[in-house]
Amino acid sequence: MRDDAIIPVQPKAPATATLHRLEMFGRAILGLLECRRCFVFTLSRETGFALQAVRIGLDRSTQPSADVITRLAQREEWQTADLFAVDPADAPAAELLGRKQEEPEHALAGRLPAGDREDLVFLAGWRVKPFSATEIACFSRAANIIWTTMQSFMHRRSDDLSPDRLVEELAFPAFSIDHKWRVIEMNEAGRQLLQAKTPLRLDNGVLVGPNAFVNNLMQQALRDTIASRSERAWANRLVPLSTDHRAFAFARIGAAPAERQHMDRLLVIIPQLDPVAGAKRIAAAFGLPWAEERIVQLLLRGEPPAGIGRHLDLTEATVRTYIKRIMLKLGINRQIEFFLLYILTLSPFVDGCRDPAFPNELESRASLIAVDRLRHARA
Repeated sequence: MRDDAIIPVQPKAPATATLHRLEMFGRAILGLLECRRCFVFTLSRETGFALQAVRIGLDRSTQPSADVITRLAQREEWQTADLFAVDPADAPAAELLGRKQEEPEHALAGRLPAGDREDLVFLAGWRVKPFSATEIACFSRAANIIWTTMQSFMHRRSDDLSPDRLVEELAFPAFSIDHKWRVIEMNEAGRQLLQAKTPLRLDNGVLVGPNAFVNNLMQQALRDTIASRSERAWANRLVPLSTDHRAFAFARIGAAPAERQHMDRLLVIIPQLDPVAGAKRIAAAFGLPWAEERIVQLLLRGEPPAGIGRHLDLTEATVRTYIKRIMLKLGINRQIEFFLLYILTLSPFVDGCRDPAFPNELESRASLIAVDRLRHARA
């Protein structure tokens, strides 16, 4: 599609904002469907023409023709379903997604309302496993939820997304800072944390850590976050503030929503450790039995092996054997890495839960993701 064919349908909404929203949706769909590439575009119901489009996992220098996109949008399948599996021999789909002969062959096409005058259409592939009817029904609901949620966030007024307002709404200690770590705003939990002077404190209005090593990590995380914001990568960074098992603490640093004149604003959150919820998430991800989950919970509370033994009526030697066995299952070799797994399995939505019927396939996938993240954290 030529650049001059990509025009915004609503002049009030900047084209870049709409394209960014489409890209975010496409990346979420890739993760949901376990596919490699995604083509997403908005379609005018009045004219039947594509308005704006993004391609994820594809070479942006090669654009498909408008005719191919129009043929996809006019498919008869849309008359009976809003989501359907695509035949691997489908020429337009292959052109839109760029499939090589040795690649998997399963793809999915979806269409859902995107506004009063337009629809959102996406094509995602290629997946190794075929899509079952049950999966397609679930994916259809999930795609609608993802897009609706994304729309609700993007349509909020800018003052609703101000860093100051956001900080006040957070339950954890949170700070809005500038590029020099100067505190601009903090919530009540943040004030209480600073009164304790651990693990952070104020020095002439600047947030500082407990030692020079942590301060250097904080500075590097700040530089990385600002750089990612300028590149629209929107990364966030983790900084360990204390590795003491009995007082483990870390900070999440990310770009904060702000007006153009305050683009150096960042958001710092100090999550509070929840050993019970953390042990449940780790146990669910790695398939640990209840006895081992209890040991992980006590380790996250900072209990030494002797203390764990007293809690569970076990000898210290037995507890150490249990810990070694658990670490082997988790693929870690230091006890501090239990806290890293706590962070890496932390969900932004809901706490993990114990469920005997938790699908083995999903457990294995979660385990691989956590171990892979841990390896990257070590590197």
